[in-house]
Amino acid sequence: MSKNSKSLTRLVIVQALYQMEMAGTDVSDIINSLGDRLIFDNNFDYLISHISKKLLKDTINGVVDNQNQIDSVIKNNLSSNWRFNRLDKILKAILRAAVYEISYKLSTPSKVIINEYIDITHSFYSQKEPEFVNAILDKIAIVERESDG
Repeated sequence: MSKNSKSLTRLVIVQALYQMEMAGTDVSDIINSLGDRLIFDNNFDYLISHISKKLLKDTINGVVDNQNQIDSVIKNNLSSNWRFNRLDKILKAILRAAVYEISYKLSTPSKVIINEYIDITHSFYSQKEPEFVNAILDKIAIVERESDG
């Protein structure tokens, strides 16, 4: 699978987690509804067929199954001027997916995961959010992956 395919899959994961948070959509409904949907990226329209359905299912199900623990990790690593319940829903989706991968997808280097989710953050935000995501994920990766540089 190409890096581009994994990057696109991660973008779809964030969109799916956001949709679940906003509309309360069920996990299986999201995965089953992918079909031939066009996924919009800032630069191109990619067909959904370019994504990894396995990475998508594993990550979405992993986030849902471990959400309390993932949210706790995020809360414990927020700086004092950020409140978890005040975070934008897209930011929560980005952080949840990234923290899941950092904590459970140990075969993928944390630097790769962090860079991917910073890129995704850039496609939604142009202010300080990418720096925020970078800082919090760096802190979490150090704790979760102690020896992974």
